[in-house]
Amino acid sequence: MELARFLDDQVKGVKKYNRIRKSINLPGRYCILIYQNHWRSLARNCHNSEKRSMTRETIDKSKPLVSIIVPVFNVRAYLEEALDSVIKQTYSNLEIIIIDDGSTDGSGEICDFYAQKDSRIQVMHQENRGLSSARNAGLDIMCGEYVAFLDPDDAYHIDYIKELLSVAFRDNADIAVCRYTTQKTEGQLSFNTKAQKETSLGTGIYNRRSALHALAESKIIWSVWNKLYHRRLWTHIRFQDGQIYEDVDATFRILDLCETICVIDDLLYLKRIRLGSITDTMTQKNLSDWMSSFSAYKSFIKDRTPREFSYEQLRTVHRSLFNGMLVLYIRSSEKNSRMGRTDLEQCRSQIIRMVDETEICRFGLRTWTGAA
Repeated sequence: MELARFLDDQVKGVKKYNRIRKSINLPGRYCILIYQNHWRSLARNCHNSEKRSMTRETIDKSKPLVSIIVPVFNVRAYLEEALDSVIKQTYSNLEIIIIDDGSTDGSGEICDFYAQKDSRIQVMHQENRGLSSARNAGLDIMCGEYVAFLDPDDAYHIDYIKELLSVAFRDNADIAVCRYTTQKTEGQLSFNTKAQKETSLGTGIYNRRSALHALAESKIIWSVWNKLYHRRLWTHIRFQDGQIYEDVDATFRILDLCETICVIDDLLYLKRIRLGSITDTMTQKNLSDWMSSFSAYKSFIKDRTPREFSYEQLRTVHRSLFNGMLVLYIRSSEKNSRMGRTDLEQCRSQIIRMVDETEICRFGLRTWTGAA
């Protein structure tokens, strides 16, 4: 059956989301005005794409096998683009593991369609348990010497694996990291568009300690999707099941095991920003999981200060936590939030407590004394 028929059979309807511009004020002399951009997602429509010829490839055993883990849940509008970016990689010795996490919109059928056309793909269907569980299921069965992750609404550059693997070999790196770009779009992602926000990372070669410093200073990001890992790093580490912001807890623990990490300036990953994603829909669980993940990281840094981290780096982590809490509070105040009044008050109280405990105003929060 052609892919277009799969898609036509699974059309569920159109959803529209709105983001409302909000402003908040903290009590006392701390006053912050933050605006959120208003934008509306385009209606999702089923697009009929031409049937592509995807030949079965024989794995070249002389090259290291690279496993790519793709967790999938209700992303049928973007899934074809994501999977195409994987099967068209210029490095072909791949094990492509797709975990369908209980999709109900036809995404599972699309996964099966691709598996029929490319022998490197294996699909596992499971009941919905969340992104962490899906990734862990892939880690449990992977056979590759290296492993990479792809979110199912994003896309790789055609040379993503080839370039990162080359860097890993060249520098004997445990992790190779690339630059990425974010795009707010419901349509096709592109490396050649002005509608994107490019990122800058701290390029270079890091040892364990300097990589942890770079993470604290945001020169290396938390996300696992712009990195290629040696499989040994995941021997005893898994994502926390059922937890949102699972990358945070995993990343600093993984970096703590590394000897060499290489960050390159090549733009190789397209990150889609869309309404309705797991981290975009604010709930009490989002807030609770965020605080849990970052609190664990803060404790990790604090316990190693000043032995491994400077007090300035510890303050940088405090600032990041504070800024994150502000963003969560603002998003929780929007109309599409599922947060209750009590939850919002708790979040607000936590923000004030962080101001008092860490003297955030000294590190960048604008302080108001009543004068303009």
